[in-house]
Amino acid sequence: MKKAYLLLTSMLFIALIMSAQSEQKNSNSGKNYELNTWDLSLLAGMQNYYGDLSNHNFFPGGTKSGYFNWSAGLKLRYNLSRYFGFQGDFNYGKFASQRDDNSDYFLGSATDFDLGFFINMTTLLNPKKHDKRWYWDLQLIFGGSSYSSDLYKPDDQLIQSGNDLTGMAGIGSNLSYKITDKLDLGIDMRVNFPGHDMLDLSVRGKSNDPYGHLSLMLSYTSGRNKSAKKWNPGDNELAELEEAVAKNNQKIDSLEKRMAVLETYFDDDKPMADDDNDGVPNDFDKSPNTPEGTMVNFQGIPINEAKKDDGSKEPSNGVGSGTVLSSVFFAYNQSSLNRSNYKNLVNVAQYLKAHPEAKVDIVGHADKKGSDEYNRKLSEQRSTAVKKILVEGFGIDGSRLNIKAEGKKSSLSDKYDEVNRRVDIILK
Repeated sequence: MKKAYLLLTSMLFIALIMSAQSEQKNSNSGKNYELNTWDLSLLAGMQNYYGDLSNHNFFPGGTKSGYFNWSAGLKLRYNLSRYFGFQGDFNYGKFASQRDDNSDYFLGSATDFDLGFFINMTTLLNPKKHDKRWYWDLQLIFGGSSYSSDLYKPDDQLIQSGNDLTGMAGIGSNLSYKITDKLDLGIDMRVNFPGHDMLDLSVRGKSNDPYGHLSLMLSYTSGRNKSAKKWNPGDNELAELEEAVAKNNQKIDSLEKRMAVLETYFDDDKPMADDDNDGVPNDFDKSPNTPEGTMVNFQGIPINEAKKDDGSKEPSNGVGSGTVLSSVFFAYNQSSLNRSNYKNLVNVAQYLKAHPEAKVDIVGHADKKGSDEYNRKLSEQRSTAVKKILVEGFGIDGSRLNIKAEGKKSSLSDKYDEVNRRVDIILK
């Protein structure tokens, strides 16, 4: 037992050195790859007992006719590096054993809870082999065991009952095969050495009634990444990860540039230029020199101008149904008005107060990002926000303001999303 612990401790020391060298190599190369590190395993199999009343010194250990020794448990693991990690175990099992000489027998159960570390032998022995399908480790465990046992005579007469909580140490090993990137199936073997010789309530000279299990183990690897540390992913897979990170960085850079442009549109401190003060920024104003005080639509065109059949303009006595009085623009994924847009509503309020019989549709729009339902609700919230300002800020009767939500159905531009995030105020 001492030799086994000494061997595992030596191997752990070697794994620590190799792990440090590997991490340093990645650090020097400038690569910092994200790999999954957590595993959760379910175990079920045979409970093995090798104590005083065992009829086998090796597998399967002690048995008794008519009884099945079984074990079940959970194992949680954290792969600190590609070479080793830490684990926590919980196991419950039942066992029965009677020697071949038809002597006394016992029935018992044990609940184990422990912590330990494991060494990834497949990576330790061959660190240059990547993307493995097979995994093998060695484990060193320390914890506690709560047991309950009954000792019987051959004629089934109870001799003694007992239960206790004792410390224990153990060794183990796991051999697994990778089914998918997230699942692997394997065999887990454990031998525990409790702190006393009373598990079977019979002291006959064997060392502290060792027991353990041989179980099937189904493991799930948690995490958003494709690869896990324990499989020692290779250069090709790491290159794919690096390429994915680079693409994401490009998307972030592009988004930052777009946000910088949007800030110039919607920042109170940096309003868009509007030389003729008609409420339509120069970038979208098709009549940039409109006389001050002239009513314009969302494109900056005076609303008292109509087009002849040949495309030229002629004076009109007024505006008609369907005329866009103004448009209000919004930031990405927002439904609150920026104060710089309030002046877009001044002409609308003036017109509605000058024409008390007039009514308008307040039509909300959104860009093409997101689902139809999400954008419909967002455009409705934008329309509601504009109506609230007209009612509470300018004193317009709410019954004259009809809310509509177009969502992303009526995009104005395929190139400039910022003009699609708007509310149009249209005469009915």
